[in-house]
Amino acid sequence: MDVNSETFAIQAAQSGSQQAWRELFEGHFDPLYRFCVALAGGRRDLAEEVAHQVFVIAARRIHRFDPGRANFRAWLLGIAKNRYMAIRAGEHRRKRHEEFSSKRDSDAGARGRPDLRVHEALARLPSRYRVVLEAKYLRGLSMKEIAADDGASIEAIESLLRRARASFAHVYEQMQIFE
Repeated sequence: MDVNSETFAIQAAQSGSQQAWRELFEGHFDPLYRFCVALAGGRRDLAEEVAHQVFVIAARRIHRFDPGRANFRAWLLGIAKNRYMAIRAGEHRRKRHEEFSSKRDSDAGARGRPDLRVHEALARLPSRYRVVLEAKYLRGLSMKEIAADDGASIEAIESLLRRARASFAHVYEQMQIFE
């Protein structure tokens, strides 16, 4: 596609022409895809995802494109690079989260009991709060079971549990500050 026909196609696409958008897509998809494959280190699945997202974003933002600032392909490649970086950052976050979750689960399984700081924080609470929190989270009782043991309504136990959790969070946070 020569510069003049591309400029015309861009203006038409900015005015809403589907045919002009198709021409831009067909004229730039292959080079963009090859760029995405290189960017993704040969991962064709990732390259396809990035290329697809680039054209979706470009279609939404075509009205913002200014041919005086850059050529259309450079604009698309910039979008591709940004999308690739965002996807990779998301993958890294997800991987770190999975590693952290798996480490936390294995640590909890190895210990078989809550962190000592949890017990210390519980010990600092009024006994009524400590009893309801231990029943719910350490012994795994349901609200109905706790209410039956306590001789109170489920609503009263839910209210007590909310206050107990808030108090526990405050005590635990204070412990973290002074460590």
